[in-house]
Amino acid sequence: MRKILILIIILFPINYTLANDYISKDPNHLSRGSFGKAYVGKLKNKNAYQIIKDPTGFSPIEEVEMFSPKKGDCSDRKHWGKKGGGVTDCNSGRQRLEVSQGAKDGVKKTSLRKNPKEYWYGYYLFVPKNFPTDDEYNAPTINQFFAYNKNTKGGFAPFLSADLLNGKFTSFGDTIIGKDKLKNKWHKIEFHIRWSIKDDGFIKIYHNDKLKSETKNFITMQKDYVFAKYGIYNSKNNFILYPSDYDFPDQTIYFAGYSISTKRENLKINRN
Repeated sequence: MRKILILIIILFPINYTLANDYISKDPNHLSRGSFGKAYVGKLKNKNAYQIIKDPTGFSPIEEVEMFSPKKGDCSDRKHWGKKGGGVTDCNSGRQRLEVSQGAKDGVKKTSLRKNPKEYWYGYYLFVPKNFPTDDEYNAPTINQFFAYNKNTKGGFAPFLSADLLNGKFTSFGDTIIGKDKLKNKWHKIEFHIRWSIKDDGFIKIYHNDKLKSETKNFITMQKDYVFAKYGIYNSKNNFILYPSDYDFPDQTIYFAGYSISTKRENLKINRN
């Protein structure tokens, strides 16, 4: 019997969680410090987002968020309501599965009139061995700081993002994790941002407690609101010619302990 079981595992490798590892599909099952209420998109594949027990066996935090969109997964929800002109992820070639703050639950420009505000954003990230880095078109944004103006009639590019580009973790023009070190490891990521309407703002990015990127002395609050999102977001670049039948591939990544705080020591990833 044991030989049969081993043979089944070899022939049909398990890429996702077993049934008894499942905890919830409600993102608000987890607390995220100053994040506020969490929202997650809905795809055709209703199991694409799950909170599960650590599938790797060595996560620093036991409860893990799995983002696992399939090829062709998309949403028919209209962007920006009626003002968005009927644009959806499905009709614009996007693949999106993100946990997001409420649009006005992040930082407000009006709150910075007297003084800037500093926030820490932190999480653990795991990219499995089978993540499709060999797909030249697949370069998902996995963490966004999305800025927008009130009464907007369309979206903007994120003010700041983290991306899996060419097999590397990149952000703000810097390589934070190299291609040879990205997969099959839990990585501790921290963003320290001073949101400011003056030229005293800064962005610092840490990997495993080491400062990997620093940009300072510039205006970081350029629009009315900014809020955080994380997960998997792919969109087609207008300057790239894609195959006519191209869809972004199946892919899975894991987050653990995402949280926001005004103090570094209060992040969930620093309290274990």
